[in-house]
Amino acid sequence: MEPFLGSFQVGTAPDHRTCDACRWRKVRCTSAGNGTACAGCERLGLACSLVSDNEGNRNVRGPPPHPLGRPRRLRGPRACIACRRKKVRCSGTSPSCSGCLRRNRPCVYSEPAAPAHVTSPQSATIEGDENTHIIQNLTGLVDIYFDKVYPLPSHAFLHPTSTKEKCREGKADEALVYAICALAAWHSQSDQHARARADAWSKAAESRILHNLESPTISRLQALLLVIGYQMQVGLFQRAFMLMATAARYAAAMRLNHERLDLDRVTQEVRRRIIWSLKVVERYFSVGLPEFEACPIETIYLHFPCPEAEFDWNNSDGDGGAYSLFVRLELIRRDIMKLTRAVSLCEQSYDPLTSLMTDLKGDLDKVAPHLFSDASHVSPLASVGGDGGHLSIRRVFACVSFHQANCDLHRILLQGYPEAAPRVVLDAVGEAYTENAQNECLNHASAIINILTNLNQNSKSTLLLEFDTAICAYHAVRLILFIARSGRAIDGPTPEFAASRADLCLVAMRRFFAHSALVQPIIDDIERLKRGLAPEEAVVGGLTSPPEFREGCRNMEQQLSDAAKARQRLAIHSLLRRADFTDEE
Repeated sequence: MEPFLGSFQVGTAPDHRTCDACRWRKVRCTSAGNGTACAGCERLGLACSLVSDNEGNRNVRGPPPHPLGRPRRLRGPRACIACRRKKVRCSGTSPSCSGCLRRNRPCVYSEPAAPAHVTSPQSATIEGDENTHIIQNLTGLVDIYFDKVYPLPSHAFLHPTSTKEKCREGKADEALVYAICALAAWHSQSDQHARARADAWSKAAESRILHNLESPTISRLQALLLVIGYQMQVGLFQRAFMLMATAARYAAAMRLNHERLDLDRVTQEVRRRIIWSLKVVERYFSVGLPEFEACPIETIYLHFPCPEAEFDWNNSDGDGGAYSLFVRLELIRRDIMKLTRAVSLCEQSYDPLTSLMTDLKGDLDKVAPHLFSDASHVSPLASVGGDGGHLSIRRVFACVSFHQANCDLHRILLQGYPEAAPRVVLDAVGEAYTENAQNECLNHASAIINILTNLNQNSKSTLLLEFDTAICAYHAVRLILFIARSGRAIDGPTPEFAASRADLCLVAMRRFFAHSALVQPIIDDIERLKRGLAPEEAVVGGLTSPPEFREGCRNMEQQLSDAAKARQRLAIHSLLRRADFTDEE
């Protein structure tokens, strides 16, 4: 056996340990094992844990007794918040990246010195140069939400008293608290630090909702609607549109489209308001197009919302039932838009047109007595922000919507207007109808501009207005400019007077929508119209998108037939149009 016996050299095996920094970075450690720093730490200027280990005890094997912890982050994302959310390449240029400039949206970069690391709005802090306390500000943010955001009809689905109580006691759903704080911070603070925090809270709310996607609750659906509202404000229209479908699925899964008489009064009203607010938001993407309706009106079997005084007894401010009137007007405007689309396809006279218009006018006349104290249809603005309370602004929204519904209805007979019926249809309508339609358009469009102008002059502080108000202002200016330049109206406005009305409207909109990605394209369009560009030249309201919303071959509308374009015509400021979806692979 001796020939097969040998000896093995006994010695110290080479040390192939990995330092903490390389382990955190998940890279290969090139330490020579002789007590010197590895090449990676030396190159990046990091403290190598192997040097710390070997000082005074170089022969000790095993894990380091005092790990140095995670190394500092040497590089951070240079993409703006909007590009990061869309997961697209960002140029990283200041003050705005090329993508945001091209899409005409606000460009905000996260502050590298103050990274937002939030665990809960109720108990966490944001780490950075300034320790931003949330638990101390939670009550304030919730109050800001109900003072500024809750009066909007699209956000009127939270019960003020119970929501405030749950937030104060720490019993509110975490996603809902995140979403409330995000919207409150966005609408009350304009500095980049606050906007970055709001974006982080919105992401956290969305993350928690999607993590529990298969378990819908009322609170999660409310949080989801708030997240959608936030994403619309910051210009994330694609994501907001997709989440609208999720919100509709949540509502359908919980049968919110049906009355539940076995529930208490407040719970029943919350369920109703969720559905009606969802319909208000859905209209901003498309109106009356079945293929885009996530929650069809034909499947809703609910009462209209009750007055605010009946919904929240502890709230001394009421809205006089204005929220319910706003919802009723939404449905009437939807029917008018469906009629407009149907008439645009006619190739011969359409005899039922005047009778259908008379029926819709009758529906509007039934709403008018609840909005106006007399037949003059003058909006009561004196109480806004004053004795009427902060919810009195809802009556203004309803008044503007009423006037816009009348404009939408009568512009069908306005010869030469992009939304008017074809010439073959108008030729079969009596001249008295067309003259009356032009006068109605002029009167109601002037009323919208007067409301917005008076609101700007009488309000001491900047009010938060519904997106629909900006849309109505645009159409009012467009109508007045068209009528003034056409010269068909007897004793009609001059082009100079119409331009002055547009200027007043622009001043008000720049004040009320100073930082809104939603409204900036509307302001740009009004400026374009005021400079003398005719609607036909700007392609506004027609079957194609205006230049700032077109992406060339990416616009799927360009690939459709004329009939399909007419059937699927979107509003000029539809958020679905601005989402710029593509069917490319």
